Amino acid sequence: MANENGRTRKPVPVTLLMAEPAAVVDPADAETAAKLFKALSDPVRIRLLSLVRYSPGGEACFCDLAEEFDMPQPSLSHHLRVLVSAGILERERRGTWSWYTVVPEPLETLETLLRPGGPLADRSARLSKADNTSRC
Repeated sequence: MANENGRTRKPVPVTLLMAEPAAVVDPADAETAAKLFKALSDPVRIRLLSLVRYSPGGEACFCDLAEEFDMPQPSLSHHLRVLVSAGILERERRGTWSWYTVVPEPLETLETLLRPGGPLADRSARLSKADNTSRC
């Protein structure tokens, strides 16, 4: 290989660090995870999820949840509706009250992505990247 000065340049070996195909999040899973993260991106919703999860019997009535928050009923209803729409909570009407329970599958999806060794928290990939001295 000659450059513009007429000198020959030696080929330089290049190593590409690629994630294993199994470790890359596919587009459908990324879309699902983004919707779940978006639903959980508010501190009120995180607290609601925690309160429902650790309520006696694993379910909580709207009236009990409302006691924990200093906000108007429509605002609290909105936050609960976001969690229900995302599939994180289930709602059951009993008379005039709504009862909420946690749906475990969406949280398991996020756990799979975030656990050590998962595609979004792979410690070995971070270490390999830190050890790599060439930068793009």
